[in-house]
Amino acid sequence: MVILTSEQIRKEEERGFAAGISYEKMMRTAGAAVADAVLEADPFVRTITVVCGKGKNGGDGFVAACRLAAKGKKVSLVLAFGAPQDELSKKMYAETKKYGIPAYDYIKQPNACQKLLQKADCLIDAVFGIGFTGTLREDMCTLAQMYNASPARKLALDIPSGLSADDSFVPEVYFHADMTVTMHAVKPVHAFEPSRIACGKVQVADIGFAVRADLYAVCRKPSLQWIAKHFTPRAAESHKGTYGYALSVCGSFTMPGAAALAARAAAECGAGLTAAAFPDRAYPALAPKCTEQIFVPCPSDKNGFFAAEAAETLASHIEKASAILFGCGAGTADGCAVLLKKLLQEAACPVILDADGINLAARHIDVLKEHKAPVLLTPHPGEMARLTGEAVPTSVGERLAFARDFAAKHDVVLLLKGHHTVVAAPDGRAVVNTTGNAGMATGGSGDLLSGIILSFAAQGMPLFDSAVCGAYIHGMAGDLAANKYSMMGTTPLRMLETLPAVLLQIEKAM
Repeated sequence: MVILTSEQIRKEEERGFAAGISYEKMMRTAGAAVADAVLEADPFVRTITVVCGKGKNGGDGFVAACRLAAKGKKVSLVLAFGAPQDELSKKMYAETKKYGIPAYDYIKQPNACQKLLQKADCLIDAVFGIGFTGTLREDMCTLAQMYNASPARKLALDIPSGLSADDSFVPEVYFHADMTVTMHAVKPVHAFEPSRIACGKVQVADIGFAVRADLYAVCRKPSLQWIAKHFTPRAAESHKGTYGYALSVCGSFTMPGAAALAARAAAECGAGLTAAAFPDRAYPALAPKCTEQIFVPCPSDKNGFFAAEAAETLASHIEKASAILFGCGAGTADGCAVLLKKLLQEAACPVILDADGINLAARHIDVLKEHKAPVLLTPHPGEMARLTGEAVPTSVGERLAFARDFAAKHDVVLLLKGHHTVVAAPDGRAVVNTTGNAGMATGGSGDLLSGIILSFAAQGMPLFDSAVCGAYIHGMAGDLAANKYSMMGTTPLRMLETLPAVLLQIEKAM
């Protein structure tokens, strides 16, 4: 699903206008689409009240009212702010008089408006459009409460008033909707929880011209079929060298499990060869957990972290790697800092930084400028706050902007973890992942995700796509584990067990 922001929609309307489609034609087409949606949902609806604002959204509502009246329906208007102020809306409002449609001023006649709302079979919300931000003021909250109390079927024009086009936040008071007819394309408010639920059934209306989503760095909401398009069936004549050399540089004496999870996930997801590089003091703990990986024990410091000399041990592996993961359970000792610098300066393949790789980068953010090959960072909100020195937003719209800004500024791919995991590319492309559940909020889950992404990148998938597919498949594994073991019983190892079943679904969808 392609998702456009309110700003992108405005640009599309400007493009349509420049191509000869007047704003009046757009308004008439939008209003007609809403009226048709009402009649399609209930051909026998009798009494309809349209609540109109003072701007263009209200103008669309006036057009819908006229079309419904022309179909023999009993239509009334509630003017939320009195007479319209937009010039085009004034013209459409004047046309309602030709159909004898009564209009009531909410400011002057609140009781009459309340009675209309209660008696209607259908209500249309045309108060605010995509330009609305913030929360409803007190008098509009009162109107919304009257509207919501009506037993009528409720349809929102473009967006339920009180919600913001580019956000998923749902305030305490907004105009409820059983259905939303939106123009041109889906916006973030329609696509992501909890606002997606508040919009009811969403229908996209064509108002005279096709939007050119390809002109923008769009946001996407992935589906299994779309994810599957990033994969290709394995050729019969292929061999292990065909599917890359995945190098995982992770773990420490105190956190060997992180290295094991990442390396095992890389192998489970199809990397031709997976090499697990780790401080040699972690060998006894790591060896029983990994049987399919090449082991690359590296010099340790006195505390069991990578020593600076590990950079020399890894030199030949870095040279032949198809993709490299660094940081899971590695710590932030001096030797790790040396490794990070070497990887960014010398690796010719994609580099993925997770956990302590990110924490090290946060100490010296300028080190990111030294990367030779594409780089992906996979921070959770705490790590992201350390990277930027700012609190990470919680709403999907703000998270999108936050992730895109960082990716562009530092020329990296960013996977910002959370309930709405965002993957952003330096060119502005973004995907908001929709798989996964709260049971995945457990130690080691991120190591598993990094190993999955490492595998896809090693097999030749572009780094942004690897992150997008990795997040989706990781979430699917979490969902399968939760369904089998419960959310509380979901662990990284149980998610690892479900990966083959998830990958089978991907192969079947190719």
